[in-house]
Amino acid sequence: MLIIWRGAGAIVLLFGIISALLMNVVTSLVFNQDNYFADHAWAQGFSLWIAGAVSWFTGRYLNSRPGKVLIDKATGQEVTLKPNHSLFFIKIEYWGPILFVIGIGVWFAALLRR
Repeated sequence: MLIIWRGAGAIVLLFGIISALLMNVVTSLVFNQDNYFADHAWAQGFSLWIAGAVSWFTGRYLNSRPGKVLIDKATGQEVTLKPNHSLFFIKIEYWGPILFVIGIGVWFAALLRR
């Protein structure tokens, strides 16, 4: 699989991995069961929600920063270079709602398996 990102876009993957690992550790400790995270869809969906929320706020911050204004010496025109932080051509902040919907899909898939 080819992963395409610009700027800090790969951080969305890192947020997802860290969120899943933390949820795995917390649920194992709280419920005193080793495979609790793997066996319960609510924990998996909630970890996706956490990753989505962190991605949303991080993306809003990174992509709203002002761009640099450069002046072309030959023509005198101003060019603004704005930051673009994206993963698979989707800005980081838009991964928040995407991960939220995927989390809901995980819950519904678990309900359908019952």
